[in-house]
Amino acid sequence: MNLTEYLFTRLRELGVDHTFGIPGDFVLPVYAVQDAFGMPTVVCSHEPGVGFAADGYARIKGLGVALVTYGAGALNLLNPVACAYAEQSPLLVISGGPEVAMRRPEVYLHHVVKSFESQINVFREVTVDAAILDDVADAPEVIDRVLRNVISQKRPGYLEIPRDRVHSIVAAPIGPIAADPFAPVVHEAALEEAIIEIRAMLAKAERPALYVGVGVRRHGLTAKVVELAERLRLPVATDVLGKASFPESHPQFAGVYMGALGDQQARALLDGSDCVISLGVLRFDTNTGFWTDRIDPSTLIAAEPDLLRVRHHRYDRVPIDRVVEELARLPADSRRPQPRFAHPADSPVVAAEPGSALKVAEIIGLLLGLDQSLYSFVADVGDCWFIGLELRADVFLAPGYYASMGFGIPGALGAGVADPSRRPFALVGDGAFQMTGTELATMVDAGLRPIVLLLNNNSYGMLEALDSPRTYYHRRPWDYLGFARSLGFTAERATTAGELRFALDRAEAAEGPYLIEATVARNDLSPFLSRIKAHLAEVKKAAVVLG
Repeated sequence: MNLTEYLFTRLRELGVDHTFGIPGDFVLPVYAVQDAFGMPTVVCSHEPGVGFAADGYARIKGLGVALVTYGAGALNLLNPVACAYAEQSPLLVISGGPEVAMRRPEVYLHHVVKSFESQINVFREVTVDAAILDDVADAPEVIDRVLRNVISQKRPGYLEIPRDRVHSIVAAPIGPIAADPFAPVVHEAALEEAIIEIRAMLAKAERPALYVGVGVRRHGLTAKVVELAERLRLPVATDVLGKASFPESHPQFAGVYMGALGDQQARALLDGSDCVISLGVLRFDTNTGFWTDRIDPSTLIAAEPDLLRVRHHRYDRVPIDRVVEELARLPADSRRPQPRFAHPADSPVVAAEPGSALKVAEIIGLLLGLDQSLYSFVADVGDCWFIGLELRADVFLAPGYYASMGFGIPGALGAGVADPSRRPFALVGDGAFQMTGTELATMVDAGLRPIVLLLNNNSYGMLEALDSPRTYYHRRPWDYLGFARSLGFTAERATTAGELRFALDRAEAAEGPYLIEATVARNDLSPFLSRIKAHLAEVKKAAVVLG
């Protein structure tokens, strides 16, 4: 087989059945091999959409692939790859490249920036491993190494295939991708000691709790963590980036923790706990409610990918999957009843007056009334993300840490391709939609049936809420309905709660893709964003007083 066939054979072995990309001259030979191989590419409208779609696919399937040309294509992809790196998403970038025979200082080729190595040097900043497949002899070993690092570290990788290496003959794979021979060996004695310490903490605890982060989903540990929670009878909260890493339909799920600014039930659970088991949680400003978290470090057990902290003790070379496995074997504590939390029901949405303008609170109430099991919810940043945090979803994707606009529509595309059993449901603001909304056409071409709820306040609403009204936050209204219809969507506008209720009913019953433009006032905010606005205003006020 040739070098490119080897790569696609390995990708199929790892569960990849689609790539996302845009053809370009340097990568056309790779596209031809992939087509003959029988792995389709979902061709997007712009490279940022390629990256976000591949990232959305990766968050569900465990590996996503972006297939682009050299220079103008790959460098357009950089921001989504940075997002995937920051949020621990296993995304592989495959770029075509100039022929090895042409890579000479006196040769100038289009798409080359500064040198033939400029592109890979840029991508080294946002990947765990990057390589140019210029040496046919070691290409299979390099491919395996990069894929192994992407899968094990849950972060992006980069492979560049020069045009004169695409059809180079290599040996076929022998067996699955082997484990890294240089990877640190699990410190079994440290793991055993840590579990003894954790067991003692749990035995003394009166209010233990489980705090679940994005690492649980990235490492495929959700089912084991559910087993752990049920066996140890632990109430569960997630962080904002890890939302839906624990199924939110589960009766032991309490809510999303965001320090003093998030779900108050989750806050009481974790801040008041005498033993918090934290699994795969990233501690950053938004996740902690801008440092308003009050989890006592002396009660904290924190499992990271290859590190475990128990109170003030540190155990290296103790991977998170082994920690979860060992915790799930601990005996149940009969002192504690199985925790159960009430879940939001389809409560009636009552407008202040019949026909009054649609409110964000009403949107949340209506979305809570949907059958959450039918959908993969994907949110862009802005207030649509904070609306999404109010939902009880079993699949929820959002760029909650890196916070890049433009993720919502292509992310929903990737989620729909990755899991056809669930209908993509995108929550997107008008500002973010204006960045990547053209991928509606790609959704239609891919045969998907998404529901897109476009929250339109004619502004960069979150920025205005965190700052103050400025002329540069205003967004000129588009004809969103006409735009969506021109690309193959059914589309309608909702200006009241009643209109939105019926629009959602029609969208759910629709056989094809559906967009609802929900218009709200610029100063109408979700509960999450209202609390953040108030908190930051207090911080700013205190800073002025102290200054």
